[in-house]
Amino acid sequence: MFHSCGNFKVSYQEDLKRFQTKFSRQLIITGILCLFVLIPFFSNDYILHLLGMIGIYAIAGVGLNILTGYTGQLSLGHGAFFGVGAYTGALLAAKSGFPFFLTLPLAGIVASMVGTIFAIPTVRLKFIYLAVATLAGQFIIEYGLVQWTSLTNGAKGFVIPAPTFMGLTPGKNLTVFYITYFSLVIMTLLAANLLRSKIGRAFLAIRQNDRAAATMGIAVFPHKLLAFAISSFFAGVAGALFAYSVTVITPEMFSLTLSIQLLAIILIGGIGSISGSILGALVIVFLNEILTFIIECFMNAGAHVVTGITTPLHEFVLGLAIVLVIIFKPKGLINAWYMVKSSFRKWPFS
Repeated sequence: MFHSCGNFKVSYQEDLKRFQTKFSRQLIITGILCLFVLIPFFSNDYILHLLGMIGIYAIAGVGLNILTGYTGQLSLGHGAFFGVGAYTGALLAAKSGFPFFLTLPLAGIVASMVGTIFAIPTVRLKFIYLAVATLAGQFIIEYGLVQWTSLTNGAKGFVIPAPTFMGLTPGKNLTVFYITYFSLVIMTLLAANLLRSKIGRAFLAIRQNDRAAATMGIAVFPHKLLAFAISSFFAGVAGALFAYSVTVITPEMFSLTLSIQLLAIILIGGIGSISGSILGALVIVFLNEILTFIIECFMNAGAHVVTGITTPLHEFVLGLAIVLVIIFKPKGLINAWYMVKSSFRKWPFS
């Protein structure tokens, strides 16, 4: 008896399946169940906070990957839209008493509207000019968050009440964890389905060559605006979740450093990969924690001589990580996983 030497697809429907094998489907379902059922009950508040931050940065990274990785539009102002979502969520939760399941989409919508306004004059630009234009948007929004004291409280910041569900507050970190990862699953599925659709294929065509895409009948300008709007929506939702997580927000949290961190997430994880955005968020969060621990050790040891060196250490290590990944893993760390996974499709594992 002869056995087939591979999995053959005989229709486009089979090629477009989200899960190509039953094993991959079962693995994903098992991972989600473990994430929601086992991990929270075997973790303390510190671990839950870290996991929550990974999920928040992953949502923002997925949105930025739609804009930069799939549409080819470089943005250095994504941290500002993240901040718009955070302040919108804070205002709705603290002053208007909105529940979190209304606050999150509204924060995303407001950030999307702001992102679209800034995108109208910038998406006609390319390359470094586009990056400079988005950088200008970063500084404009950051200035507004500081100076519009009647709305944002300026440098004093905002205090956000802990999210509740049906009047219950089982614990801030646990509640934020569940809200964050439920939002991550939903938005990841939305992004994956969007990128498999006609709009997603138009994004990819624009990334490859916008003139050729226009020749094929793709409306380049509206699609670029749509990419900015979707990406800003993801950033706004992530910002609102961030506000719930840290409970106190100030304008300096949403500076250019945050925009560089979000860009580093997709560069380190993998440009043009949703899984890479999640992996990049994992790396960045743990890198931040390690650097914070090192700086605290120097400060507690009374090493005031090296204080001036440890202060910019975070930016130095972040830039070094980006450079090393670009040199040695230009397709991102997720490409290493793809190589391992593809090796299991060969004999004798197949």
